[in-house]
Amino acid sequence: MKRKLVFCGILTLALMLTTGTFAYTYTNTTATTLDATLADAVWTTFQQSANQPNWNSILPQGEYNSATLVPNAPGDDTELPTQYPESDEHWDKVAEQPADDGGTYVSTEGSGNWERDLYNLSDYAGAGDEETINNITVYFRFAAGGDYNVTAMAAIKTNGQVYEGPNITQSGTEFVTSSWQCTSNPATDKPWTLEDINALQAGVTIKGQNKNKPALCTQVYVVINYQRVTTQGELPPGDLYDITPHPEYNGDLQVKIYLINSADLLKAYRYLNMELYMANSLEAQKTPGYQILSVENGVVSFNIEGGSAKKYIVELTGGSYRLTSDNTDEWKAEWSIIPEFYCEVTQR
Repeated sequence: MKRKLVFCGILTLALMLTTGTFAYTYTNTTATTLDATLADAVWTTFQQSANQPNWNSILPQGEYNSATLVPNAPGDDTELPTQYPESDEHWDKVAEQPADDGGTYVSTEGSGNWERDLYNLSDYAGAGDEETINNITVYFRFAAGGDYNVTAMAAIKTNGQVYEGPNITQSGTEFVTSSWQCTSNPATDKPWTLEDINALQAGVTIKGQNKNKPALCTQVYVVINYQRVTTQGELPPGDLYDITPHPEYNGDLQVKIYLINSADLLKAYRYLNMELYMANSLEAQKTPGYQILSVENGVVSFNIEGGSAKKYIVELTGGSYRLTSDNTDEWKAEWSIIPEFYCEVTQR
């Protein structure tokens, strides 16, 4: 499930693309001679393109999802006296996805007391600062070995301490799945971190009716529920300016695109690299063909020799970004995610 995160308290973000019309004449008669009727005419116009990039599409989006961690090694407690089959280790009797119920299990047979097994879990990569762990849930599947009652609790070990969930009673040989959810780390009373998860052990504490009437556990796993927020990626493509020379003009042009709100962008972005491209320019004939406009360089230029195209388009073809934060409390009115440009067209 996805939902758009809304930044409260931000001023309305508006794209400020300066447009205009300029008239120039050549003063150097050794270059290109203009027709007398063109010399005083508007030789080039430019305006904001209709197909602008959708800058709002880069606002952070939250994706709610989950990851399942299964036992992959013994933990610090291996108290349950019996396993079936007897070969190998306890953890592999409860790691199947899906559960095999009576095919493999650990049990309290031989003990009438509470007994606990803990297991190390498969690794969880996570996404660092871009991810919030909402909660973890420990699942365990257990049954009685006959027609009697048994009791079980989910168990975890974090920050060197063992914590157990509520007692769950099951009657009879049918396996049932129970769970215990922890919205925060019980050792710190703070949200779970990636380090907490990768050091976590999970298991089960169970008790049979007596040593000859055991409780059986066939499955243990942990589900991590998280919200992953995208704060970096590729820029949305679009057109910035349409530049239209006079039909009778075939001279050289230089087009400069200035970034005029770098100070505001620097508050919102860790980096912003825009790939600008103009077909039929000298720069388009080179590799990679586009110019990089960023908050660091502030301006790019394109050059046209003997222009004959009816229209030239300054395009945003791609690029990359990373936002400073997705936390609405950190965003202020002067922050902006939308670049503001100024276009200048001159004769060369």
